[in-house]
Amino acid sequence: MRTYPFAASWLFQVSGMALLSLGFSLSTPASPDATDWYIFTNEAPTDPGAFRMNDWLDAPAGRQGRIVRQGDQLIYGSKPIRLWGLNNTFVQCAPDAKMAQKRAAFYAKYGVNTVRFHKYGQGTGWAGILNGRSYTEFDPAGLDRMDFFIAQLKERGIFSKVSQSFGPPKIYADDLDRVPFAEEFESLATANDGINVPHSAVFYSEAIQDLHIEQMVNLLNHVNPYTGLRYADDPAIWDVEIINEQSILFYTSSHGLERSPTLLRLASQAFSDWLTDRYGDQASLVKAWGEEALNMFDWVPEEDLAAGTIAPVGNPYFWNLSTLQSAEAHRRQRHLDTLEYLTSLQVAFYQRFVDAVRATGYSGEISASNWQAGSSLSHLANLWSDSLVGTIDRHNYFGGTPKNPETGKREVNNGSMLTQPGGGMLSSGMQQVAGLPFMLSEWIHVWPNEWGVEGPAIIGAYGLGLQGWDVSYLFQNFDDGQFSTKLGGHRWDVSVPQIMGLFPAVARQVLRGDVREAEQVAALHVHAPSLFKGSGFDFVDQIDQGYDDKVLQSDKVGPEALAVARVEVKFTGEPEPTPRFPIEDFREGNQVLASTGQLAWTEGQAGEKQSGFFTMDTAGTLALVGFAKGHTATGKGGSITLNSHYGAVYLTAMESTETLENGSRLLVVALARARNTGQTFNDSETVLLEVGEAPVLLEPVRATIHLNRKGPVRVQVLDHDGRIRGGDSWTAEGAIQIDTGALKTPYLILELPN
Repeated sequence: MRTYPFAASWLFQVSGMALLSLGFSLSTPASPDATDWYIFTNEAPTDPGAFRMNDWLDAPAGRQGRIVRQGDQLIYGSKPIRLWGLNNTFVQCAPDAKMAQKRAAFYAKYGVNTVRFHKYGQGTGWAGILNGRSYTEFDPAGLDRMDFFIAQLKERGIFSKVSQSFGPPKIYADDLDRVPFAEEFESLATANDGINVPHSAVFYSEAIQDLHIEQMVNLLNHVNPYTGLRYADDPAIWDVEIINEQSILFYTSSHGLERSPTLLRLASQAFSDWLTDRYGDQASLVKAWGEEALNMFDWVPEEDLAAGTIAPVGNPYFWNLSTLQSAEAHRRQRHLDTLEYLTSLQVAFYQRFVDAVRATGYSGEISASNWQAGSSLSHLANLWSDSLVGTIDRHNYFGGTPKNPETGKREVNNGSMLTQPGGGMLSSGMQQVAGLPFMLSEWIHVWPNEWGVEGPAIIGAYGLGLQGWDVSYLFQNFDDGQFSTKLGGHRWDVSVPQIMGLFPAVARQVLRGDVREAEQVAALHVHAPSLFKGSGFDFVDQIDQGYDDKVLQSDKVGPEALAVARVEVKFTGEPEPTPRFPIEDFREGNQVLASTGQLAWTEGQAGEKQSGFFTMDTAGTLALVGFAKGHTATGKGGSITLNSHYGAVYLTAMESTETLENGSRLLVVALARARNTGQTFNDSETVLLEVGEAPVLLEPVRATIHLNRKGPVRVQVLDHDGRIRGGDSWTAEGAIQIDTGALKTPYLILELPN
């Protein structure tokens, strides 16, 4: 086990001028309980303090009417809006009144203007607010708590998105007569809180769909007593999600068919009817498919068209072009027909859901699902089906403890997204669709990955900035209306200082629109009808996926293009070739330069998982993020030089209408890693040896900031809640240098003369 002794904190003068430096040196590894690391405290989580992003939110949410979709933008009050949010899940969507008020105030303080209510309809107890008798009915007390929470958020200018369950509905006692074959999945008597419907099964059965749809319709028709409005009529409810993390084209496609003979029989009959319309009889089917295409699966009864026993079994492996050209070439037509048929089922379910929701009078946005379906034909067909509904939504994660394929053991992924421009979670943008908004409704650096501070920085600058994404929801299950007192209590935790602690800067940059959307476009052309003929695109589509974590890329538009131009999939009216994106035109050595001139990403060293950085130069924000010791971000407002191995250093205008050149107060945020006291890894940082205990410690950051403004600068030190810390201010001219370890805070305000 290695330890990380740090050099002592330092404060010095250069050429008679005080310099502001925030950082640390990691040339020697660091022990989290070394004297340089300092305790993070959160004494007043809801006091707006100097952060006071409350003022940035237009309260109440929906005051100017609905958020509406116009082309590839979300519009609110005639202007584009960016939604910067987080998740609450299960019964935590319905906290008690005290916690609801605390969370709403906490979120508003940090610039959160939307919350995704996810899985409130998943079950009972900890799993949601259902009454335990039917999937379509809520527990009145639980629903009342959720009503109050949504009203509290609305009052502070925070919009809500509703996502009812993890995936397919559960089946309770009162639902069995509507889905009588449900006990073939599992017995209700032995099921824990209802029968779990297998993934993808919802697409095959209108009976299952009806339960899922009815629950959402019941919510939309419910009057929230704290707003006086039906959910369907409340403009603070901006988006309704059809279903979470489901696709009939994913690897789970046949799970329900395998577990229910009845569902298999019904699905096979429907598929056989579809095939009969196409081919007429068994002989014609065999001629098109080949004898070897029948009876592929040992769990499927003998397949015969007249008997209605041709099973619609598919898998992304079968729908990959390389597979269809090699191992499955002799069964190519079966797989293509199955792809087309299953896609039609998915589209039909989405349309049934949309029709029912619109019948309630709800006129807000509807998004389909947020899942992808392997790569190649299935991935693009799934994306096309989602595009028929509305805003494209996706999920992605980074870090965590994936299994080592060689050893089978779980090891810590303690790498950085900064190593590869456009990689990691940002590569989700390879699924942005031309002409539609884009949302990433679940993403986070999964603990114990230590580089979480880069997440909001990258997604904020490149996602909701350069790419023009519209919505972000960092994933967590819940928080206590304050920062977490210990890391690792949840693998997915937004309210830790190395993530949410950066919000006072990133939320300002996002909501103000500091980073311009790229006018340059890197488009992937796809002709959807041709996908079902085994063509429709001329690029190699590749997705490397663990489960929640994935990296998307192609040969003609690589992930590096996400650091340069707006990347999008364009569904064309006729087949069109995809032009190769000239990434070399935007490279300078190991830097990839954004086409807007505001961002520059320096890629990491080959084989080094902890390297790379980017710089941001906008009118409102100047930033340097990553493994950038000795490097400088320069802009119109000044410059930042990082004197630490790693860190995120932001200089941003405090007000929504000001810039670095005219603002009277500028906010400095400087953060690096966070660890529990006593938290340790092995030498290779692949195994977490000790979780450690509270309190959370922050790694010091040192950087030199120079302002391109004349006159004295009043430096005000803020505590961790954004309140001015008395007795810790000074006046300086020119550049200023401060050690956050010595100051024991990541936050400063620079006051300048008008």
